[in-house]
Amino acid sequence: MRYAKGSLVINPERDIPLLRQVRNSKFVSHHQLFEFMKLGGLDHSRNCFNWRVKRLVDSGQISVCQDVYGAGSAVYRIAKDGLTLLEHNGQFATVLHSRTEHLPHLSQVFHSLELNAVRLALARANLLADWQSEVEVASFNTISRSPYQKDYDAIVDVWIGDRTVRFALEYERTLKSLKQYESIRAALEAEHQIDCVLYLTSGMEVLLHLVHEFQSVRKRMAFADARTVERHLLDTIVTNRNGITAKFSEVLQ
Repeated sequence: MRYAKGSLVINPERDIPLLRQVRNSKFVSHHQLFEFMKLGGLDHSRNCFNWRVKRLVDSGQISVCQDVYGAGSAVYRIAKDGLTLLEHNGQFATVLHSRTEHLPHLSQVFHSLELNAVRLALARANLLADWQSEVEVASFNTISRSPYQKDYDAIVDVWIGDRTVRFALEYERTLKSLKQYESIRAALEAEHQIDCVLYLTSGMEVLLHLVHEFQSVRKRMAFADARTVERHLLDTIVTNRNGITAKFSEVLQ
């Protein structure tokens, strides 16, 4: 079949999963996106992937984030046309859709890229059973009769031996106000669907502050540097809310 020159022909098995990954990640680098597609068995050729991304950028389905430095490759964000196309193919998200007034803000770029890095590290090691992104969690919370108490950055299922264990993941790059932490503590105390929360931090100063802020929360909580988790995964030595250290896999069990 011949198509008009310049027309965009969508491959539901390749283009739609790629667009969904960009939307759910909020921001994703070119290198990360290729690895997501490769690990998902959707694209193994770098040349084919580059061609696919270029045509989606050229047609306005995804956009390149300008003035983002230090990511190692171009960074993408979903565009309004891409959201419309996803919805046309049955992929709707209540918190990020074609009529959403504001797309994810560029201030969130490195927050998203770090979460992508952790997700990919778990997937490479065959430890990842499922990953629900913040977009998916927040969308679920808006329509569910039994929502989570917080729009977590991710809800993650990992393999430990022959069974899966679930935890909520939060990534704290900068510190919040005392009032915000008070609200978060109340949400975590009221949470009955998640037994364990892992807080990733951008450094030791943030980590120590979080341990102090959440010391009174009666829930299994673990704190660790994000880059350390990327390297050591479930073997990461984490700190609990009482300042005691253990492997994260032991905390989960």
